[in-house]
Amino acid sequence: MGSSRCVERSAPSSSRSSPRSDRVRSSSRPPASGRPARDDTGAAIIEMALVLPLLLLILTGIVDMGRLLHQQIQLTQAAREGARLGALNGTADQVRAKVTAVAGARVTLTYPTGGVAVCAAASQLGNDSTVRVQHTFQPATPLLAWISRSSPITVSAKGVMSCVG
Repeated sequence: MGSSRCVERSAPSSSRSSPRSDRVRSSSRPPASGRPARDDTGAAIIEMALVLPLLLLILTGIVDMGRLLHQQIQLTQAAREGARLGALNGTADQVRAKVTAVAGARVTLTYPTGGVAVCAAASQLGNDSTVRVQHTFQPATPLLAWISRSSPITVSAKGVMSCVG
């Protein structure tokens, strides 16, 4: 009959390391090449340092574009309201005051030559009240200025309403 081998197992000794360090050690296997595994946490930090400024520039560019579109819509609404007042026989000064009230007092407006044309009391149908307004927009980031090829961007709007007579 064959000889039987008896293997005696000993109880874990107190000098053995904690079970947590065993788990960490057992889960990290060396690569197939036989070289020890490297720690890649430094590479992630460097990648983040390279990508983060670009992501922040794009994000602030999106915010700038939103600001520009908001001011364009606000300026268009102000020109439209001014043209409406001009069509209802308002004076040029009243139209400018209305445009400033709608656009906001902090917005600096300029009127190009012939920027405000109002209807007179004897205006015929077919005549128009026209308001042209311009505003200089200063972007917060260089991205929007680079795309538009100019640093202060001129936003303009035109409102036209038919005279009611």
